[in-house]
Amino acid sequence: MQKPWQLSRRTILRGAGASIALPWLDAMATSPTRANPVTSGPPVRLAFFYVPNGVNMDTWRPSSDSSLDELPPTLKALQPIKDKVTVISGLAADHCDGNVASHEPAGGGFLVGAKCKHSEEPEVGGVSIDQVAAREIGLRTPIDSLALGIDPGHRGDHGYSGTYMSHISWRSKTTPAALEMNPRELYNRLFRGKQPKQPDWTKSSEEVEATLSESSIEKSILDLARDDTKSLQRRLGYSDQRKLEEYLDGIRNIERQIALASKDSESHHREAFRDAPPVSGHDEDSDSRLGEIIIPDGKGIPKVYADHVNLMLDMLVLAFQTDTTRLASFLFSYEKSGRAYPEIDASGSHHSTSHHGKKEENLVQLTRINTHHIDLFARMLTRMSQIREGERTLLDNVMICYGSGISDGNKHNHDDLPILVAGGAGGTLTGGRHLLFKEKTPICNLYVDMLQRAGIDKSSFGDSTGRLVGLS
Repeated sequence: MQKPWQLSRRTILRGAGASIALPWLDAMATSPTRANPVTSGPPVRLAFFYVPNGVNMDTWRPSSDSSLDELPPTLKALQPIKDKVTVISGLAADHCDGNVASHEPAGGGFLVGAKCKHSEEPEVGGVSIDQVAAREIGLRTPIDSLALGIDPGHRGDHGYSGTYMSHISWRSKTTPAALEMNPRELYNRLFRGKQPKQPDWTKSSEEVEATLSESSIEKSILDLARDDTKSLQRRLGYSDQRKLEEYLDGIRNIERQIALASKDSESHHREAFRDAPPVSGHDEDSDSRLGEIIIPDGKGIPKVYADHVNLMLDMLVLAFQTDTTRLASFLFSYEKSGRAYPEIDASGSHHSTSHHGKKEENLVQLTRINTHHIDLFARMLTRMSQIREGERTLLDNVMICYGSGISDGNKHNHDDLPILVAGGAGGTLTGGRHLLFKEKTPICNLYVDMLQRAGIDKSSFGDSTGRLVGLS
């Protein structure tokens, strides 16, 4: 039966100085009795998650070569949604192999598919895969892509730019996508329609404080758009009313978290890197020293690392849910990170721990760090699985690559990478599997596959040899 009315996918809630994009609602589906006989639906969103310093492969790799009946220790948190997860073994990123270093080209080249220039002035091999996609489908959304991260980087070593380690998304050979780390700024960008502004260093401290007060989110954008919200809810069916209420509750929860974080005197960065030791434990880095960490303003950044990650990922979910963007990249920390995780009993430098030397105490701490990252990732996937989009869920309509440009941090090898894919890619991808591909299969084959599942007609990228046959 034809619906009496249909809601545009671009409908937004408006209020005094505020606008809110909407999630996918049943009322947005195109009726088959209308002029267009093809039923529309939510698009496929793509994301690329990066973890630094490789992983403990012994606790990452599934024991079965075909199924995920028994998840390895590091991946246990994925159990509730493992039917939407595919672990992939055998992929390689030869383009991440540097002349005299491993970490810099691993980070900078991971999504580029070509080698980084050995130079202190950053120059990668081309546009990264997320930005290739952004040029095709990014123009259909208010924000073409998001580049999100948690930690600032440090200087490079061995003649390589440090920019390679803190940026995996590149808009051109010499221009990385601006990394969003501050939840307050990201929130305002996504839901207030304001771009981050260049600070005016000529202002007095009083003027700066006044500016911060003006940008405060103490008055909820939901309050500003209250009348428009009530009007829309009266027109929606019961199922859509519930979806809208859950979505608005999500926004309200993020506002509360940011308000609490803004009261912190300093962020988690200062404590996590306070005692980061000199880099040691591998010949390549024997003469290296970690540069000073760049500490961002703590305003709006939680004191606990996990809270920061969860807050950023909650906003990513909302950005996908509202079709504010369809593309994102996320760094759990920069490549070669010396972050400590005392809250999970991993108080040593992550980088130094990854040079485990097969020592049991190092491998145990490395597994804790790897597992912590997966736990946070699984939380986001679970949230996506609870958000309905027509006959499927948001998790069904994403395709997310999670992995690293380094396999074993002690060897610094770029083959047999720790890679998994999450989501249903619009119903085209079946999970619950461990796929073992031929050694040295280019990871760029996976990237090509992701593009095609998002409706982008591209048959090659970087050093790909085609699509990743067998993933479906």
